[in-house]
Amino acid sequence: MRTERFTLKGFQKNMLLRFIVITATGGIVATILFYIITNRRLEEVIYTFHLPSSIDEFLLPYVITANLAGLLIVMIALILAMKSTFWKVAGPLFRVSQDIQKLIDGDLTVNIRLRKDDEFKDIAEDFDLMGKSMRDKFLKIKDRFAELSATATDMGIYHNDRELFKQKNDLLKKNIEELREGLDAFKI
Repeated sequence: MRTERFTLKGFQKNMLLRFIVITATGGIVATILFYIITNRRLEEVIYTFHLPSSIDEFLLPYVITANLAGLLIVMIALILAMKSTFWKVAGPLFRVSQDIQKLIDGDLTVNIRLRKDDEFKDIAEDFDLMGKSMRDKFLKIKDRFAELSATATDMGIYHNDRELFKQKNDLLKKNIEELREGLDAFKI
């Protein structure tokens, strides 16, 4: 049996794209910075009598400086991107969580709505459909209960009229069966 995994393709694609853009930008910045620094140093070295003894001695400080600068830029950009993503995710999850808590507390009038551009909109719509389905089922049960109650009251009034009493008894049995079917819709 194949396992289905829950994924948010749009969300994942945006996160991956942000990460790629940020790391590529950091690499480009480090390369440009390295080029600028080494180019200046090469011009200085050309006109001096003291030449470095090795390429490492000449380039290593600039490689380290450029890469540290690129790393710093990437880290700052990633922190800002993660913070932005956190707020983009936390807000909708908080609103959905509040509405689910209302459903748990028995308020079946809740409509779970998110803004057009919010993440997890599909999940919110699924929870909203669940709430509507439960609301419809409970309304049917409530209607059957009202009919049962009215029929039971009528049976007390019509207990002397056998024909009418039998009709009310049959109606009572029918309503009890419909109520049972409504309750059987829930798996407990």
